[in-house]
Amino acid sequence: MISVIIPAFNEERRIGKTLEKISSTLPNAEVVVVFDGHDNTPEVVKKFPVKLIISKERLGKGMALKRGITESNFQRVLLLDADFPITEEELNKILSTDADLVIPRRKIIGMPLKRRFLHKAFIVLTKILFPSLLKFSDFQAGVKLVNREKVVSVLDELIINDFLFDVNLIYAFKRRHYKIKEVEINYIHDESDSKISRGSVLKQS
Repeated sequence: MISVIIPAFNEERRIGKTLEKISSTLPNAEVVVVFDGHDNTPEVVKKFPVKLIISKERLGKGMALKRGITESNFQRVLLLDADFPITEEELNKILSTDADLVIPRRKIIGMPLKRRFLHKAFIVLTKILFPSLLKFSDFQAGVKLVNREKVVSVLDELIINDFLFDVNLIYAFKRRHYKIKEVEINYIHDESDSKISRGSVLKQS
């Protein structure tokens, strides 16, 4: 069994398709959607057999994931962006990997050249700022698999609640010497209904 945590800030246009996809690929999963926006996302989510958490305050991606983790019940926890950016085949690669934290090494499909350059620049900058993460190739893919016991043990260290939460998470696991593995996957870059401007280096696909 597995828990799937989805942060959903104004995701009414994408969340339905994602929940349908989860229902078909992971029919026995516990799904937790954490909503902290102001659109009709909850109405869409309520059509599915999932746990919906509604926050009246803006949480940010990191805090939403932390809230979902505390509400989860299974040892394996999949942290997933609302656009479900990978195929079932690529997801199975992640789910079949044994580690405390599994992170994708993305072969990104459909990313514009300018954003690709900025994406690589961010990776270089992160490695400069966090030398202990030098061996890792990617940080901000919108899908990660974590061991619940281990991630709960570092929740107090996860103090970044925006798009840098992913780096914070990887660093915390690395600092504790938990087992981290990278898995190479194809990753679909989709800017439709993005919450972050097209010019941002920190856009999560």
